[in-house]
Amino acid sequence: MNHFQSQVVLLHGLGRTPRSMAKLSKSFEQQGYSVINLGYNSLLDNYQKILRTLNKKINHWHDPEKKIHFVGHSFGGILIRGLLAENPDWNKGRCVMIGTPNKGTKTASFLISQWWSKYFVPKVTTDLAPDSELMRSLPEPSIETGIIAGDVNYHLLIPISWYYKKATDDAPGDGVVELVNTKTDNMTDFIIMPLHHSFMPWDKDLMKQVVHFIDKGKFTDEYQPVEKIV
Repeated sequence: MNHFQSQVVLLHGLGRTPRSMAKLSKSFEQQGYSVINLGYNSLLDNYQKILRTLNKKINHWHDPEKKIHFVGHSFGGILIRGLLAENPDWNKGRCVMIGTPNKGTKTASFLISQWWSKYFVPKVTTDLAPDSELMRSLPEPSIETGIIAGDVNYHLLIPISWYYKKATDDAPGDGVVELVNTKTDNMTDFIIMPLHHSFMPWDKDLMKQVVHFIDKGKFTDEYQPVEKIV
């Protein structure tokens, strides 16, 4: 693949900024990709407003003659699905989702059910519950999709992971999203890495896997095969 003819859109997760994807952006730039590392107001805006804002930015930036790839961390992957569905004419390449709750997460359901948290979580938290309208209606990507999940479900410094076991009945996962809920039905490749949700975008090995998938359409053999997840 001629990287100089390819573009990559990076989308961070809830409560983050483009800084969380800065190292990944640099990794792609070093390989010759044209990169846009987009920010959005994940704390106050609803899903549709965020999507409209990103649509405008990407359509203004990208070259329609070149392939456009996507990488999203957590909620960023859900935004990728919305962007792909609304832009059928884009010259689409591949996408990678990092710890994305593709089938929702019970952690979101738990947070919006608690009196002490439901008024303080981002508006889109409701959309990330497994039974939400968005989870039921959002199309899966129709392009080659690589999914990276983490399996470290607790970290002392990450408050949301303190409640992960209670919220998910101790399901295998990354401290925010259950492993099984990161998957899509038509995914191209899937790996599990020994990482907590919050630290995934900064991991050197993960960045290597992301760039490899965008380039080759598959992850390396280092984290495969993956055992079946029930």
